[in-house]
Amino acid sequence: MEIKDTAFQDLYIMEYNNFLDQRGEFVKTIHKETFLIKGLDYIFSESFYSVSNKNVIRGMHFQIPPEDHAKLVYVVTGSIIDVILDIRNDSPNFGKFFSIELSAKNRKGVYIGKGFAHGFLALEDNTTVEYHTTTSQNRECEAGIKFDSFGYDWAVKEPILSNRDLAFQNFSSIESPF
Repeated sequence: MEIKDTAFQDLYIMEYNNFLDQRGEFVKTIHKETFLIKGLDYIFSESFYSVSNKNVIRGMHFQIPPEDHAKLVYVVTGSIIDVILDIRNDSPNFGKFFSIELSAKNRKGVYIGKGFAHGFLALEDNTTVEYHTTTSQNRECEAGIKFDSFGYDWAVKEPILSNRDLAFQNFSSIESPF
């Protein structure tokens, strides 16, 4: 596993090594010593996954303090375009976004620090995305930004979204807690 820097502080690309043999594939996604080299939190309080159909957009989600968290995201099956929006008031990248394709084939992931909104577009049916977070889900601290309000072109004509995600405020209307 290798952790690569991005132009955004506290946002990293995870490049996973996969080991193939006659049995199948083995991929290590968390390694304490590798995380410590970058000063990243490697203790996750909660882990979950979603299975999405093609053209599903999930996002843009975050948790507000005191339950904000870092998040590790990777794809087990299928592929996504992962989108991360910097909502840290003092960041030179405030309001800017980062996107990357994550897939079962490229075996990449992202480590997203606190102060980012996160979402993705599923590129294939039955895409499984796994998430690990450093705090547990707290419904009172859940928040989000409307997916089409911050300048990112999702390049999909008829996205499938939840009513909750469609009801989020526009980026220009939010007061960031970070």
